Formats: sequence, structure tokens, C-alpha cells
Amino acid sequence: MKLYAFLTVLFLMAGCTAPATGPVKGVLIVYEPEIDLQDMDNLLENIQLQVTTVDAEDVFDLSTCSREDFRDDLKTRRTILFITESSLQMPDELQESGGIYTGENIWAEDQSVLGIVLPGFTDTDALSNLLEQTYNHHLSAYIYGSFVSTQMSSPERIDSLLTLGFSMDIPKSYHLTDWDTEAGFIQYQRSVSDDCLLLLSIRWIDDSVILSPEETIIWREAVARNFFYDSAADSIDRSSVEVQPMDLRGLRGWRLLGMWRNPEHLNAGAFTSYILRSNGRRYMLDMEVFHEHREKEPYIREGWIIMNTFILGENNDR
Repeated sequence: MKLYAFLTVLFLMAGCTAPATGPVKGVLIVYEPEIDLQDMDNLLENIQLQVTTVDAEDVFDLSTCSREDFRDDLKTRRTILFITESSLQMPDELQESGGIYTGENIWAEDQSVLGIVLPGFTDTDALSNLLEQTYNHHLSAYIYGSFVSTQMSSPERIDSLLTLGFSMDIPKSYHLTDWDTEAGFIQYQRSVSDDCLLLLSIRWIDDSVILSPEETIIWREAVARNFFYDSAADSIDRSSVEVQPMDLRGLRGWRLLGMWRNPEHLNAGAFTSYILRSNGRRYMLDMEVFHEHREKEPYIREGWIIMNTFILGENNDR
């Protein structure tokens, strides 16, 4: 009994030791009962972001509860946003900067807590960006820390890719399906469920061509048709594809986001690609998502997080 009592005291002294819970993209809104609900609804509408692939999808999964109901497992949510009428109503652990209050690990491990005072708060872009950074952090932790390893570990993959002059931190949940280094193509896959499949691909060729936005679409389409399994009829929906310039640690190029379709198999899905270049070499990093009639945004974002780890080896870092 003495040992049990001692451990109990240590647990209480350590404070929050339980991991945060709830949806990775979830944001729990905790509001004071006196808050004008229309003002709050307007704020939530303004901070919501969208990603458009096949359809427009909300980035954040917003849910609400009053301060009076904020207890039990609600306190362990990964991301919490307090909306109060006064700074005096903010949790004491939060620190203010630029009108946004922030704190970490208040009621659970790996928890992010934010707060704003309403009315009067207007910097919704800054709040959206902070919420998106928080979402990226939680999703990255989930991708790289939550899966049971059934394949080789990420460090081994990094080393094996470095022999090709580049590397990327491939999560343990992805299994290798194509390793054709002579042709300049590698693909990993993750089967999320019977209805959801992710394809993570790397394609590289030696040339010095700088592609235009339209040429990046054509090249991505050609790679899918020539290298992806049973995808000779694949095409990209030109009416909705988004191409934006990007710079990944000095590697410049384009980021593509859009919809692929295959009339031969009567299916379609979402994809995102990075088309990057270094001196004398062109790369395509690609995440293709098949999740018919269901959300695709979290998996597109998963692709961004993984592809953002792409680096050149020392001999190719130009």
C-alpha cells in the first residue's frame, strides 16, 4: 500500500501524463455562455480553411461546448480553442501574443491550447495559420509515431534512398511496391482500409528543362500512365487542378493539387505532386489518394508532410 500511495503522489505531482485524444484534425471550441453565438459562428466560418481536390473539403473538424460542460475527456482533446469575453476568463496557463493566447500540455500530453477574446478579435488569418500548424504537428506525430512497424524502419529507408542521391523519411506504415532505379521510379503504398489506398511515388530524370505549369501537369499525367499499376487511361482534371510555385529548402518548382480519373475503371481520386529541380535533375514527388466518396484532405496533407522531408544527398545538394 505504501508503494501504491507513493506512485499515486508521483502521478499527481507529474500533472498531465495521459496522451491527448480526439480527432487529429479536430478543434474543440470552448466558449463562455455569455458569448454571442452569431459572433462565434461568424468567427468559426472565417477561420475554417478548405482544400479542393475532387470536392472542397474543410480542413478543421470544429466542435463546440460551453465552458460549463468542459470537463472529463473533453479536457484531453489534442487542440482546444477558448473563446472568452475577457482576458480574465482565460486559463492562467495561456500566454498572450498578438491577441492570441497559447499554451501546451495543460491537461494532456502533446496538447495545444489557444484562446481569443470576442468581440474584438479580427486577425482570423493568423489564427487559421496557427491552427493549421497545430494540425500539421499532430498529424506528423500520428504518421511517424502511431503505426506498428511491419517493414524496415525509416532510418534504413533514408540510408537506402541516399545511395540514389536523395532521401525522404518514409513512414513505417508504407510498404515498398516498386524499386526501379534504372528507370528512375520508386513507389510505396499504404492500405488505410479496404476502401482507402495511398500511393507515394518518387520519379527522377536527368535533364535541365524548366517546366511551365501546364508542362508539369502533362509530366505528372505521363508518369502515372507509364509507371502506376493499370493506369494507362489516367488523366488529370484540367478544370480544377491547382499549380502553385514552391521552394523546398532551396529546391524550386511547383506544387500540384487536383483530381485524377480513370474512365477505364470508372474511378477517380485526389493527388498532390511536388515538381522540383536541381542542377541537371528533375524530381516528381507524388501522393495519390483513392478513397471513393470519402474525405481525402487528411491523406493529401499526409503527403505534404512526408514530401516535405525530401532532401538531396551531400553530393547532389546544389
